Amino acid sequence: MEKHSTIQDVARVAGVSIATVSRALSGGSVSERTREKVEDAARQVDYRGVASRPNSERGMNRSIAMVLSSQVSPYYAALCEGATAEAVRSGYRVLDLTYPEGTGIEMVMADLLDLQPVGVLLAGFAVENALNQETTRTCLQRLQKEMPLVAIGPPIEGIECARLTSDPSQCVRKAMAHLTMLGHRRIGFIGGVASARFSIIRESAYIEEGKRFGCDDDPGLIMRTGVNAQAGELGMSILLGNRRRALYPTAVFCINDLVALGAMKEIQKSGLRVPEDIAVVGCDNAFFAAYLTPSLTTVDLHPFDHGRSAMSELVMSIHAGHPISFNQAFESSLIVRESCGASLGVRHFSAELT
Repeated sequence: MEKHSTIQDVARVAGVSIATVSRALSGGSVSERTREKVEDAARQVDYRGVASRPNSERGMNRSIAMVLSSQVSPYYAALCEGATAEAVRSGYRVLDLTYPEGTGIEMVMADLLDLQPVGVLLAGFAVENALNQETTRTCLQRLQKEMPLVAIGPPIEGIECARLTSDPSQCVRKAMAHLTMLGHRRIGFIGGVASARFSIIRESAYIEEGKRFGCDDDPGLIMRTGVNAQAGELGMSILLGNRRRALYPTAVFCINDLVALGAMKEIQKSGLRVPEDIAVVGCDNAFFAAYLTPSLTTVDLHPFDHGRSAMSELVMSIHAGHPISFNQAFESSLIVRESCGASLGVRHFSAELT
């Protein structure tokens, strides 16, 4: 059987990493000079990838499994859309495996071993669970022996695969920097669950940035109530119901835009105004954020791009015939709209709340 060149051959000739080759050949973010160098190396070694090989060599299985927490979440819906678009462009079909909250990783592994896809993209609880890391690690190590993996989320010790993520603390740091620049020092934190690593990381970043900017050190401002709109309503209700007016937060950071949606509803239901009385910042830049009244200031994590890039890396790993291991962090973007009160300028809340 004719031996085909691999992605490692391209990387060796071009003098770059496998990850750089993957991005260059899939239209990812590299310089034009690097892209030309990689494409020239690919021509030199006659690298054609799996798509140009006969069916007898690549087999008839063209299915990639995508394991998500929920597509109800705007973040995961956008991620899924980006990943699916890239898979279809590359000639693969996607098996969407969405599991309810609390599903054990052992069940996911059993399903994947039974389905035998050519690769797996993991996001959500499969990589975020903070409670059973040893079990997660054992299951994913077993899966790695059967098929390439790509993960979107924080790294898992002992799992060597392509991993793409937004720094889960960066969105909080950008939001806190913006709110404190506007004069806020009493800032609440709403949302999250103790079992999710992204929640733990974001809450820790909120505490660290609060100390750095001299914000009120009040554990009662943290409402770990969940990740949906009801969680935002509940968290905001507790913040407003357990204290006198002078101790209300002047701003809140919500762990995602669904939580922010609920928080804004509760603020307005309480006869307060957003942003004049309480500023609100969300996270995800969900499709509805620009259409709320007032429109929602939020941090865009670019999930569509995450999904597309992760699927591209997975396809490259499948083509290479072995796992590709690297970490890539994406930059998030603060989207300033009306709910933070930026147009009102810097304010001095100590005087206003007495």
